[in-house]
Amino acid sequence: MPDSPLNAFCVDLEEWWHICAADTPYTDPATWDSAPPFVVKDTEVLMRLLDETGARGTFLTVGWVAEKYPSLIKRLADAGHEIGCHTYYHRVVYEQTPEEFDADIGKCLKVLRDISGQPVNTFRAPGFSMKREAFAYAYPILRKHGIDIDVSIVPAARDHGGVEGFTRDPFLLNIPQSKWGGESQMKCWPVSVMDILGRTTPFSGGGYLRLFPMSLVKRGYRQNHAAGRPGMAYIHPREIDPAQPRLKLPWKKYFKYYVGIKGCEEKLRHSLKSFTFTTISETLKHVRQWPEYQLLLRGERDGDIVPRSATAPSATHATRAA
Repeated sequence: MPDSPLNAFCVDLEEWWHICAADTPYTDPATWDSAPPFVVKDTEVLMRLLDETGARGTFLTVGWVAEKYPSLIKRLADAGHEIGCHTYYHRVVYEQTPEEFDADIGKCLKVLRDISGQPVNTFRAPGFSMKREAFAYAYPILRKHGIDIDVSIVPAARDHGGVEGFTRDPFLLNIPQSKWGGESQMKCWPVSVMDILGRTTPFSGGGYLRLFPMSLVKRGYRQNHAAGRPGMAYIHPREIDPAQPRLKLPWKKYFKYYVGIKGCEEKLRHSLKSFTFTTISETLKHVRQWPEYQLLLRGERDGDIVPRSATAPSATHATRAA
């Protein structure tokens, strides 16, 4: 029988060539139409897997994919899955100017909302690239466009993301007034991590799920449940397809992207049968405690997130006046 705590099942809905920080034949979006498509058939496998186990999920979708395959997005919405935003062009957040990020998010959300008929209020940065270099502009811009939930921060070391030592619990982020809008608030849920051999590491998605034995994956969920927080699984459609084309990548990145693909579908099935999964929004409805954090703005590309209780009144006032 599944464990009782709710967990979120997330799909980063993108094509097999949407790889961050890698020089490939498909780095330029102008080449994407020439690449062999896999995302529809791979996503259909995930949909069947969710139906088989009675689970629902959040599909954080690249806008380009939604615009090219609108019927796929409509099918997901009709099946009761949640549609979220994964940017339009799948670019690392902190490599964009604030103006570029603003335009990308606006374009992506228009496409996703028009096609799905959903509010589309959840966001994940490509490559989990939400870190301190982007905090100051990314969060105000997301709120400007009606994003209420962010699931981008990894509280551990990562290649193009990650904030080591960051809180693991869902929290409310207070966003001060800036050029992008007035004071606001949004929910943030860091990606699930576990403690093992003195290190903090993700365990429930991507290369970690493909590499780790199921006993370790289950241990990660139970660590989080014991701490009173839900778990978050994440997967990309390509990760369950051994027949996908293989890109030439540096050996470390090649290992990261292709290790364990053959057995990944069965691991997902095992996870879905062992625990209870639903959408991000539904999972967060059951979170009872929401500690408050403050976004500090020191410059357009210089920000931080700190516990609200650690923010001195004078500092809070100065931040809100920025």
